[in-house]
Amino acid sequence: MLEVDEVLEKFGYFSRQQGIMLLLCSLINLLSSMHILSNPLINFVPKYWCADGLDPGAPPPNESSCKPLYNNSTNSGTCNKYNYEVHMGFQSFVSEMNWICDEAWKLRKGNSYFLAGRLIGSLFMGYLADILGRVPIVVLTNVIAIFGNFLTIFDMNVDLFCIFRFICGFVLNSNFALIRILIVEYMRPSLRTVCLNICVDFISYLGIISTIWIVVLVGNWRRFMLLDSLPIFVMPIFFYFVPESVQWLISRKKYGQAIAALRRVAKINGRQIDDNLFKEFIDDCKLSQQNTKNTPNLLHLLRTPRLRRTFLIMLLEVNPITVVDFRNWEHFF
Repeated sequence: MLEVDEVLEKFGYFSRQQGIMLLLCSLINLLSSMHILSNPLINFVPKYWCADGLDPGAPPPNESSCKPLYNNSTNSGTCNKYNYEVHMGFQSFVSEMNWICDEAWKLRKGNSYFLAGRLIGSLFMGYLADILGRVPIVVLTNVIAIFGNFLTIFDMNVDLFCIFRFICGFVLNSNFALIRILIVEYMRPSLRTVCLNICVDFISYLGIISTIWIVVLVGNWRRFMLLDSLPIFVMPIFFYFVPESVQWLISRKKYGQAIAALRRVAKINGRQIDDNLFKEFIDDCKLSQQNTKNTPNLLHLLRTPRLRRTFLIMLLEVNPITVVDFRNWEHFF
């Protein structure tokens, strides 16, 4: 019986098609770096102090302060105007909106919506990708992320801010995770780990480093959000250059589209494939699906000792890393 990996090997496991996908995966991770840093950028709170009654050239205090720095008979103890310590000339979201002190709850509420969006979106978008396909969701999630950041530019109340932050968080995990699935499927097994490490880890951190300097160069959070929205024009190229998952197409019994995807890969890789191979592969897939009694679901993760062990190891590995990452976001700016 022909397996998907065996068929893809005949079409080229590491050739032009895989090179194109690696480049596009790198592009996705560069864009995702900007999306990821947009939230800590929004939540960055520079040092602030009350400006009421202060001379323009007065030195800033050692710590942030919500109350006037001195009290007198004309001072009610509440502050009407704040000064901010601007880092490298960057105008932050907080310093423009004055969401500090009594207004700080607005920023925390928006961040909670962002995290809630990440939680819900991780489940929903993965489920949607199993229905509509990997490539459409890759494009959709990136467009939504860019759209959410772009809308944040405009003046708004706290309710709109929370909605747009939820939209950005909703697709944050999926907009770069699905392209990895496609690369794993089309890449030679011996090169999957090293290629993913380069595209995902190296390129992502390179993107984070670059994004930090981009933030400094643009000098304003609105201009950064606008710059983050420009890559929306490159997303349609994914429909042309990235083939749909053959395994997903077979699972949905879309055999004609699966053959079209394989022919496309063979053409780009310069391989001549006998039509009999397609017929043999599809016949084997149909036979395998007829002999399959159960459809896999999430509960199958706990069905065998090996799957349970792997699942628990992933949970124990990812959760501490996530906590450490969130604790370190504030040091980026």
